[in-house]
Amino acid sequence: MNRFASAVRKHTAFVFLLLCALLFISVILCVGIGPVSIGFRDVWRVMLHRLFGLADIGAVPENTRSIVWYLRAPRVLLGVMAGAALSLSGVAMQAFTKNPLADPYVLGISSGASFGAVLTMSTGVFAAMGPCRVQLGAFAGALAAITLVCVLSAGGGGSSPVRLVLVGVAVSAMFSAFTSYAVYRAPDDSKVREATFWMLGGVAGVKWEELLPLAVFLPPAAVILFCLADPLNAMMMGDSTAVTLGVSVGALRRVLIVLTALLTGAAVSVAGCIGFVGLVIPHIVRSVTGADHRRVVPLSMLLGGIFLVWVDVAARMLDVPKEIPVGILTSMLGAPFFLWMIRAGKYAFREKS
Repeated sequence: MNRFASAVRKHTAFVFLLLCALLFISVILCVGIGPVSIGFRDVWRVMLHRLFGLADIGAVPENTRSIVWYLRAPRVLLGVMAGAALSLSGVAMQAFTKNPLADPYVLGISSGASFGAVLTMSTGVFAAMGPCRVQLGAFAGALAAITLVCVLSAGGGGSSPVRLVLVGVAVSAMFSAFTSYAVYRAPDDSKVREATFWMLGGVAGVKWEELLPLAVFLPPAAVILFCLADPLNAMMMGDSTAVTLGVSVGALRRVLIVLTALLTGAAVSVAGCIGFVGLVIPHIVRSVTGADHRRVVPLSMLLGGIFLVWVDVAARMLDVPKEIPVGILTSMLGAPFFLWMIRAGKYAFREKS
């Protein structure tokens, strides 16, 4: 393991390109996998034709074209973007709190986003915003949750990592209760079913236009986090050290709050509650690459996307013709794996190499 980790650290650029290739291959393969199996060539032709008008799809049946472009392709791309967004949110939150247990769920951000989205679905709040109303509600809830956590955790000496996590757990429970009450008070059964299915987490049935929030927020957020790698590394060594090195800790934390709220709100608003991605994926990357955010940010983003698209394949195939909500599978996989990592001491958090 030490040799492998050392090789990865020496050849991070190669590993990055390898993960990019693996992500591309995963997208093509996962579009073809499902109750109706579609060949690689047909997937490739339809995608090339739709995106660039390059391939002849005359020999591809019409129903196959519809399955590839309207059903499978958007859900696979949502899996990629949601996995990447949640992983980046986890990286940002763990650096923000200097706590390896922090993620958008532990700190209440996802619960706040869930409450905002469910409230929007069940009551018609933000109805004037049209198709973007659920996304707006999720973002407002995420921002409210993280702001509340920061305000309540601020003591005389500032927010300690332990205090942030404790307050985050309490705020998460509070917003979860609000969400349950909003579902309980929903005016009709159809809204209850919609909210309940959405709360379980999933990428099925997504339409192309619903990918817009993540497509808008994810690339600039990833670039900003990568550009902030050195300040994040400095902050991991302690606030006093970061200030000595010229980092404005307060401004950096405000940026991280907004980025995390945007990423989590956008992901939760479309894919629902998908847990443990933002907690486990950064740990896997850190256990191999160390805690340098110049490596952690890009590799976590790619690995998170790869992980979630293959979990979605399992969700399609394990209970055919039904589908298992993706959020159930990520929790079933993520929780035991994270417990094993803690038990075996398989993560590095403060190391920098």
